[in-house]
Order: sequence, then structure tokens, then C-alpha cells
Amino acid sequence: MSMWNNKAFTENELSHFAKTALVFLVIIPVIFITIQNIIRGEVYHPYAFIICLVGFALFLVSKISTISNGRWISFGTKKLTENMANLYRLGYWLMAVGLIFTFIK
Repeated sequence: MSMWNNKAFTENELSHFAKTALVFLVIIPVIFITIQNIIRGEVYHPYAFIICLVGFALFLVSKISTISNGRWISFGTKKLTENMANLYRLGYWLMAVGLIFTFIK
């Protein structure tokens, strides 16, 4: 059996352990710090929020392409083309980075 007969290449996918580690080591602390700074009213870099807006725009473009194909509700990148899936991921990444830079000292 040739390696080209595989259904999909999965070398770019995170393992279950890596996803769990990402949540506990990065996402939960960032959410905690962000909520804490919002409650205190401390926004250290408000212009970094523009990164969030750019990310949201990329996310929105990818979702609009899905809606224009007649799929009103979809989660993840299964229903997206490769280019739109990359925009979707980049949009989420930029929103997270923008949030981090907006609220972290």
C-alpha cells in the first residue's frame, strides 16, 4: 500500500495530549488574566485590539464563503476549501494573539 493512498495526512494535527496541554498552559491563564484586567479596567495596549479585528475579518471571510455555498451552520474547517480553512485558522490565531497583546503587560 502506498503512502499516497491514505485518506488524509495528519502530521499537522495536534495530538489529544497537545490539545489538552495547550488549554491548561496557555488558554486558561490568558482567559483568567484577560478577565482580571477587564474587571480592573486595565487595558495596557488598546491599539493591539486591531489585531483582533483583522483576525475576525479573516474568520468572517471564511465563514461567508461557507454560507455562500449554501451551508448556513458549520463548525471547524471540514466544509471549507483549503485556502478558506487556512484563513479560518489564521483568523482565530490573530484574534487570540490580539487579545493577549491587548491585556497583558
